[in-house]
Amino acid sequence: MARYRKLSEYLRERYKSRVQKIPIYAGFTCPNRLKGEPCIYCDSTGSGFSTLMNLSIRDQILTWKDRFKKKYKNVKFIAYFQAFSNTFASMDVLRRKYEEALVDDEIVALDISTRPDLLQEEILDLLESFKSRVDVFLDIGLQTVNYKTLKILKRHHTLAEFIDGVSRAKRRGFEVTTHVIANLPWDDLEDVIETAKVISALGIDGVKVHSLYVVKGTELGNMYERGEVSIGSLEEYVQRVVTFLEYLDPSIVIHRLVADPPKTGILFGNWGVSKLEIINAIEKELEDRDTYQGKKFDYLNR
Repeated sequence: MARYRKLSEYLRERYKSRVQKIPIYAGFTCPNRLKGEPCIYCDSTGSGFSTLMNLSIRDQILTWKDRFKKKYKNVKFIAYFQAFSNTFASMDVLRRKYEEALVDDEIVALDISTRPDLLQEEILDLLESFKSRVDVFLDIGLQTVNYKTLKILKRHHTLAEFIDGVSRAKRRGFEVTTHVIANLPWDDLEDVIETAKVISALGIDGVKVHSLYVVKGTELGNMYERGEVSIGSLEEYVQRVVTFLEYLDPSIVIHRLVADPPKTGILFGNWGVSKLEIINAIEKELEDRDTYQGKKFDYLNR
């Protein structure tokens, strides 16, 4: 029994082959950083530590393609603009950078990661212009629906802006994925459940569930070192993720169940265990509770 809808299976079904995401560092930044108030967990790479940031976009793509093709046969690729806010530039700059990623027909999609308040209509127009050539996915950060926690995180956007951005993107036919941090210290289980409900009500297509990690030099890192914030146990994280899945629309694709922390400068990351161990623990808990994604998805009048 499949207890949640896995990304790998969804992509294989859609593209009839294995599909690999290529993480891209495109030289963008974020309005929060320009104001001197980045999100408290944001490191100097904007979560782009896994990218080949010293290479051009084209060379990043070609390098990753070569690596993956040595491991897999019949593989296609998604160009994933990952680091910082990838809609934060002029239209000419955005168009040029997106265009550079389309190196050949093996790139089947552009995946653009950004903030919900950086989805102006002209940006959506630009992204829509690529849809005749490739699929266009939007990764829109949220983390939590708790507005008080959003303020602590210094996200500098509200839940209303997230709902607005997602609604306008969905009306254009974009596939939307959102990011959620399941173990924020300022959230409780009810916040996790409500986040699953809001995501489901908005008709979002995919979700990336992250575990909170702490990087030295960030505001969160300073808080952690001063003892002002503590992170719950691995067991609590597993319980939160399983409960989140129970309340989530079963049609939503699960892109991730746990974060990939950076290998350097880390103060706390995944309780010192591997990503695979955490995924195994979540899947075991699903089995032990005889539960699955969408088991409690009975709250919408649809």
